[in-house]
Amino acid sequence: MERSSPNLQPREDQISGAIEVEQKFLFGPSTIEKLTDLGAILESRASFRDSYYDVPDWYLTRADHWLREREGVGWELKCPLVVGAVGSDTSCAAEMDSHLSAPVLRPLRDTRSSHTASQYQEVTCPQNIVTRLCDLLDRDPGQNWSCCVNKAVEELGLQVFASFVTTRHKYRMGDLHVDLDEADFGYTVGEIEAMVQRLEDVPEALEKIQKLCKQLGNAVLQSCVFVYKHVTKFKF
Repeated sequence: MERSSPNLQPREDQISGAIEVEQKFLFGPSTIEKLTDLGAILESRASFRDSYYDVPDWYLTRADHWLREREGVGWELKCPLVVGAVGSDTSCAAEMDSHLSAPVLRPLRDTRSSHTASQYQEVTCPQNIVTRLCDLLDRDPGQNWSCCVNKAVEELGLQVFASFVTTRHKYRMGDLHVDLDEADFGYTVGEIEAMVQRLEDVPEALEKIQKLCKQLGNAVLQSCVFVYKHVTKFKF
């Protein structure tokens, strides 16, 4: 049976939680030197392996859902923020509470252009990951694997389509955090992020992020907004 495309359009409404604003960019050999000159502090360096999964017809990827297993960390499903979305928390109870009560962000635009910041949620609770996957793939979760992502991957026929090791350098610059990632196949991508508590603070955070990106002289890839449930609630 052919699966219909899911409705991934966010609705305009209220939101409770904390908001992470981030900008991805391509960086070159001079970026680290520029960060240091601007006063950024190197906080850590680490390497990890990520493996991404999908079904043979790429349905998850086409629906903008990204199932990742990070070595030593576990599973995460990154997906568009939709009505009834769960938050980002390692606690299943917190995600379920968010699923019941948290509406979603309205689309956010760069104040200086027509660019719209993409909005995603990061699901880490195994039960919620399995539930979302089964909803997308039109399958009923089995009783013996409804809370086990590893078993669900097997039962749903998911396969690894990409696996690579990334070396990450983490920098801090005031209230901004900068990650510089280099994959073992040569691809490099950076990320500047800020955490805010109020929806009205997002445009200012975007402006700070984009100012730093311009100072670094890097090509911008994408702006994203994430909602986190486990921080103090607020409403508009």
